[in-house]
Amino acid sequence: MRIAFNDSPVADSWVFGELGVDHARFVFVDADALSCWEHLRPLDGLADLVLLGRDQEQVAAEFGAPRLGDPADVEYGWVDLPVKDAYQRGLAIEQRRNEPGGPKFAFDFRPHSHHWQMMRAVRESDHEAGVIRVGEADILMAMTSVGDGFFPVHLDVDADGLPVALRIDIARED
Repeated sequence: MRIAFNDSPVADSWVFGELGVDHARFVFVDADALSCWEHLRPLDGLADLVLLGRDQEQVAAEFGAPRLGDPADVEYGWVDLPVKDAYQRGLAIEQRRNEPGGPKFAFDFRPHSHHWQMMRAVRESDHEAGVIRVGEADILMAMTSVGDGFFPVHLDVDADGLPVALRIDIARED
């Protein structure tokens, strides 16, 4: 991944450090914007509840979940429900999932929080990266596509030693 600061020619590059990644995702964020970040609480009082997995079609039929046609992510579920309604449906679906011998599926409760806004942007991106505005700052999140680990970060500089770009080598060592 390369984050360019300007279009100057690169004169030199060195390892700037390492990026530690957990849950296969990392974020570039302004520290002040974090005070505005809502991870779980919906910003608009709404949430989505989506079905995933082998038997999702069966469960969708049982619970009347519509087909969403979301090519980036899921096929069945509900979007833009009042958060309490989504939560109640989630409890009923979880009870069905926990029945012995029941269908095999998973589901996500996705409140319209900054976290889920960001995850939607990432899922819709060809490069598994997205940007949203939080407070007065743009926040970038990206997935590694190789899971967790420590990845070298390179700083590219111009002839005057000024930063041109930050590069992160995301690769799995085999």
